[in-house]
Amino acid sequence: MNAPHHGGSSLLHRIAMGSGKLKTLWVRGSTGVSMRFDWAVLILAPAAFGYFSVLQGQDINWDLQNYHLYNPYSYWNDRLLVDLAPAGVQSYYNPYLDALYFWAVSLWSPKFVGFVLGTIHGLSFVFLYAICRQVLEGHPSARAKSLFLTVSGVLSLGFLSQVGTVTHDNLVAVFLLASLWLLISSNDSADRNPDALGAAAKTICAGILAGVANGLKLTSAVYSPALCLAILALGPPWRARLKSGLLFGACVLVGLAVSDGLWLFRIWSHFDNPVFPMFNHIFQAELFAAVPTLDERFLPGTMIETLFYPVVFTLNPSRVSEMPYYQISWLCAFVAVTSLLVVLIVKAFRKSPARNGLNSRERFLLAFFCLGYLVWLNLFGVYRYLVPLEVLVPLVLFVAWRYFFRTRHVWGAGLLLVGITVFNLSGGIPDWRHAEWADQVYRVEPGRLSETPQPAVVYLAGLPLAWIVPALDIDAPFVQLLPQLPPPDAYWRRANVLVEGRQGERFVVLATQDDALMEDTASSLKNLGLRMNCGADRFLVGYLGASRFEYKYCEVEPASTR
Repeated sequence: MNAPHHGGSSLLHRIAMGSGKLKTLWVRGSTGVSMRFDWAVLILAPAAFGYFSVLQGQDINWDLQNYHLYNPYSYWNDRLLVDLAPAGVQSYYNPYLDALYFWAVSLWSPKFVGFVLGTIHGLSFVFLYAICRQVLEGHPSARAKSLFLTVSGVLSLGFLSQVGTVTHDNLVAVFLLASLWLLISSNDSADRNPDALGAAAKTICAGILAGVANGLKLTSAVYSPALCLAILALGPPWRARLKSGLLFGACVLVGLAVSDGLWLFRIWSHFDNPVFPMFNHIFQAELFAAVPTLDERFLPGTMIETLFYPVVFTLNPSRVSEMPYYQISWLCAFVAVTSLLVVLIVKAFRKSPARNGLNSRERFLLAFFCLGYLVWLNLFGVYRYLVPLEVLVPLVLFVAWRYFFRTRHVWGAGLLLVGITVFNLSGGIPDWRHAEWADQVYRVEPGRLSETPQPAVVYLAGLPLAWIVPALDIDAPFVQLLPQLPPPDAYWRRANVLVEGRQGERFVVLATQDDALMEDTASSLKNLGLRMNCGADRFLVGYLGASRFEYKYCEVEPASTR
């Protein structure tokens, strides 16, 4: 006898199977849409920063006027031994990044180069988003939270103020954030398998990237020790951590050699100091005084300031920058991270289990953030060097908030707090100075300095003036009379050697016309047996972008001439 046919059960079974397939397709479709959204954001975001760079206008910041145009011009035209410190101590910095910029503006319009440069700076968005995704992996709505924290990070004032500029702090930040992302992901792999080939490969790439950043801009070197120590500070298995730390450190040296090795060797061979004239109290190169060159203007002055420096520079931004950065994110980060460290230290001493404990990625992030800040605090104290840490502040705030509060609604409050602290742009974005776009980045009007026959020498008095060297584009040597460091006798001897056998008039170009500068210039010329003859007012007129600059220049003659 046949069993009865349960048509209703069969129908329900088919409906359930169909619902399961529909749900699978929905999940797959949602994942596909999310991935496409990720790719769209990661492509469009850098381009948006390129557009923002164009809106800002031509970068004409103080450093560009001083050495970001002179150094590449000197490099491409082999003027290292022709001139004498036209940009002061910065005349001898690694020129490779500036050389690329200088080459680019010679081929394409400045506005297009500004767009490309802003887009490259926008790559920090890509790596910051990748870091957030790594740290928040497993969180509910991790993609949305990561996007919010990434947007919050790149809207910080230090980063925004330098988009499209040639200060290069934003550019080296791209290398450092990529290095941090690789180390965070390799750290998780190493926890699962200490001998994982993939983890070692990521560590190698991370070290090389950090080393390249260090070589291209030496001030970024504060972050390599922080990354290395963050690897070592994460506890067992300590042998694996030690191997990773040593591997990372060795690869940093490789990256440094690639990006700066040839230049360091060239400077050393000519001046007996690979970082000339910095640290000249150690190397004793004769052309500059044997004194430390560390700029201590922005370092904390007292122990109290050192302990509470984020509070100090939040209330008084001029303590860490020439430009005002009015935002409270660092104050909030200081409170959150300090509270978290106190709790973790107390629990470590009590040997109590860490409720809502930090995972390995969060520990690595916090270790790097704290160590990087401490190295910066003791070496520079300059706010714009903080960009790699500044963009991480929203993520660090959220990690600290998550440690103390776990429910979903409180997480929402944490995101709201991040938004309030970061989107505090009421004071405006600091402007390092921009001009309207022009067909050329720089030019000078024809005048006596560029006439034939050319001058025997052009002396520069004050900073920033060195941008006029590529603008004039003449063979005469340019000699700075007032470099930042006190010039020894060897400096003046070198200045005289550069002019030996050269026929023609001598001129001095003055950065300003104030009495103090005129007196200092006259005093410096006495060291060369010369004096100024400013009988007739003559002016050198030049343009950076569409902005007009006017400098007075005078004839120079032997002091014995009456």
